[in-house]
Amino acid sequence: MKTKKEIFKKTVEQKGDDALLDIRYIGVSLNDVMEVYHELGMDPPIVIKRNTWSPTFMEKGWGNGYVRIVEGHPFYDKGYENIPVSVHGGLTFSEHIMDNEKWSDGYWVGFDTAHYGDNQEKCTMDYVIDETYDLFKQIYM
Repeated sequence: MKTKKEIFKKTVEQKGDDALLDIRYIGVSLNDVMEVYHELGMDPPIVIKRNTWSPTFMEKGWGNGYVRIVEGHPFYDKGYENIPVSVHGGLTFSEHIMDNEKWSDGYWVGFDTAHYGDNQEKCTMDYVIDETYDLFKQIYM
């Protein structure tokens, strides 16, 4: 009998990123999702970026988190203000990205840790990772 991870891996091999729409039914874990993407050499549906874009980035939280939403998902192509998820500071990003050197192509949503009161002690790298994983779970699981 195949494990949930093996079933998901076969689904990704057959459908590519569209397999993300089946996560809820397969019951695979987020760790398994990330492992399958790594094993298949595919860009993961999660990007975590350190804040370095602002001259005062040291006064902000550690970074930002983003999740790719595949076509066919109810949140695909919606503005971030119309996506009902709970994440640090709310969603602040929703864009189509076509730059496969830094991101994989697709529709991405995300949040930042550059709000009033955010700092690198409160919004650490681990905090940003946990928030991003939680965002992924809210979208797909």
